[in-house]
Amino acid sequence: MIENVHRCQSMKMESTGGQVSYDDIFKMFPELKDDFKRVETSLGASLNACHEEISETKGIVSQQKKQLESLLNTVEELRSENIILRKKLAQAEERADDAEQYSRRNTVEIHCVPYNKGEDVLKVVKMVGRALDYPVEDMMVDACHRLRTSDGSDRPPGIVVKMVRRIDAEGLLHKRRVKRNLNSHDLGMTDKAAVVVYVNESLSAGRRRLLNAARQAKREKGYTYLWIRGGKVLMRKSQGDPVKVLNSMDNISDL
Repeated sequence: MIENVHRCQSMKMESTGGQVSYDDIFKMFPELKDDFKRVETSLGASLNACHEEISETKGIVSQQKKQLESLLNTVEELRSENIILRKKLAQAEERADDAEQYSRRNTVEIHCVPYNKGEDVLKVVKMVGRALDYPVEDMMVDACHRLRTSDGSDRPPGIVVKMVRRIDAEGLLHKRRVKRNLNSHDLGMTDKAAVVVYVNESLSAGRRRLLNAARQAKREKGYTYLWIRGGKVLMRKSQGDPVKVLNSMDNISDL
C-alpha cells in the first residue's frame, strides 16, 4: 500500500514537475481504499486460520488430558493392586515360614564343636549330651549330620540333630541355657584350646533373616535383650519392659 502511495506520488511529481495538488491526493484515495480492503481481507483470513489452528490444538490437548487422566487412574489402580498383592505375598511367605519352622521343632543345631576327619557325628552328639547332663541314646536321634563348611570361615561346620521327640530337643536346649560355659574341653576334646560350644534352635531361612535384622535393630535402637524361644524372635528394651514378639520385618520397623 505504501509502495502504491510512493508510486503515485512519484508519478504525479514527474507529471507536474514535482508539485502535488489536493486533487491528485484525492484521486489516490480509491487506490488506498482498495489496498486497505485487500490487507483487511488477508489479515482476516490469517486470523481465521489461527483461530482454527488454536481450536484444533485445544481439542487435541483436551483429548490428551483425558487420556492422561485415564492413564493416571490406571496407574493408581495398579499401585493399589500391587500393595494388596504384596501384602498377600508377605502373608503367604509368613505362613510358609511358620510351617517350615514348625517342621524344625524337634531339631537343634550344635555349633563350634571341633571337627575331626572321619568322626562319628552321633558320637559327638552323645558327648554334648553327657556334658550337658542330658544323656542322648541312639533311639532318641532321628538323624544328625555336619553342615557344609562356609567359604572363608575358619569355624568348624555346625551339626544338625533331629530328635525323635520334641521334648528331647527342648531338654538339650534347656540344659545349654543352664550350663552357659559349655566348651570343647567339657566334651573331652582337650588337645586344643577350649572353645565355647553352642546348642541352638534350628531356624528356617526366613526366621534366620528376621533374627539377623533384629540383631542390627538391637544395636541401632538400644535394646538389651534378644533371644529365640520356640522358633520365635523375642526382644526386650530393658529389664522389666514388655517382651516384643517379632513375626515379620514390619515388626522391626515399628520398634
